[in-house]
Amino acid sequence: MKLKMITYALCLTLSSFNLYAEKLQLQEAHPQTYQVVKGDTLWDISSLFLKSPWLWPHLWKTNKQISDPHWIYPGDKLNLIWVNGEPQLVRKRTVKLSPTIRLHRKEKAIPMIPLNRIATFLSRDHIIDATLVKNSPRLVGNANSMQHFIAGDVIYAQGQYDNDKLYGIYRLNEALIDPKTEENLGSLLTFIGISKVSKDKNVYSNEQVTAMYLIKSTQEARQGDLLLPLPEQDFLPAYFLPTSVDKSLTGQLLGSLNATSLLGKGDVVMLNKGRRDGIEPGAMFSIMRGGPAILVNDKEMFYKEKTSIFKRLGKKDISLPKQKVGELMVFKIYKKTSIALIMSSTNVINSHALIQGLNF
Repeated sequence: MKLKMITYALCLTLSSFNLYAEKLQLQEAHPQTYQVVKGDTLWDISSLFLKSPWLWPHLWKTNKQISDPHWIYPGDKLNLIWVNGEPQLVRKRTVKLSPTIRLHRKEKAIPMIPLNRIATFLSRDHIIDATLVKNSPRLVGNANSMQHFIAGDVIYAQGQYDNDKLYGIYRLNEALIDPKTEENLGSLLTFIGISKVSKDKNVYSNEQVTAMYLIKSTQEARQGDLLLPLPEQDFLPAYFLPTSVDKSLTGQLLGSLNATSLLGKGDVVMLNKGRRDGIEPGAMFSIMRGGPAILVNDKEMFYKEKTSIFKRLGKKDISLPKQKVGELMVFKIYKKTSIALIMSSTNVINSHALIQGLNF
């Protein structure tokens, strides 16, 4: 734990030098004090005070009372003060004293972003090279000839399995294709549920298949879904420091992991940028909406996408500039892709919207 705290504090210090370049701008209706409550995130609290909440480490950069703002707890009272013309937060911590005069923390520290929204995507869902699971065992069905299965069902899977281990049920989706280069970026492997070898004495296995018990599921399992060993532990971080990304790095959303085409704050999305592009967990991007194309003739002007197919044959005469409609933070990285959480939105966001680095 001490090593993790030291690592986070070091990262915070290094990040704060980059953040210093952009002056803090407070919200017009910002509070002077705030009482932290259960369910808060650092981003939520920063949004109350700052117009640019990704600059929160600078708000607490030189604050001796908040040496590592990751460790803020429900019940803490935050006060806004000014030091050398710069706004800063100071904290009054509420603690309980035991008979042995030791300090006890009442709750878990609040996270940077809502972990309950991304927990499944942190540890379960993956973007992989589809060839890696080409020969993996699959669900073949059940004794009632059903094609869909729910928690509590006994199902049969190809092959033999360890009686003492848990196995994940996954679904391999269509390949993700880069909209610009048409490169195959991998395939989303969606987590469906958890299973184990059935111990029902009335159910039998043979050399071809093993009877499995579906312990729990996030959605219906299907005939043909994959069975893969579950990782014993997930080592991905629970805290993410906002990281500046140069505006020259542009890309596009590849879709939503929330199975919706119109997105907003709190939705989880896939990007066509990854480790090879130099981004890391915490990388911040602006979400952009492309300006509409306008056709002009002697008598009228009209939007190209709203006209008849015959009028669309002409080249656009005017392209309106792009508009920023939100921000996102990357929390999981792959070689060619990444997964991110939409942190804010000012308008409905298309599931294939453009993105560009958020430089601060």
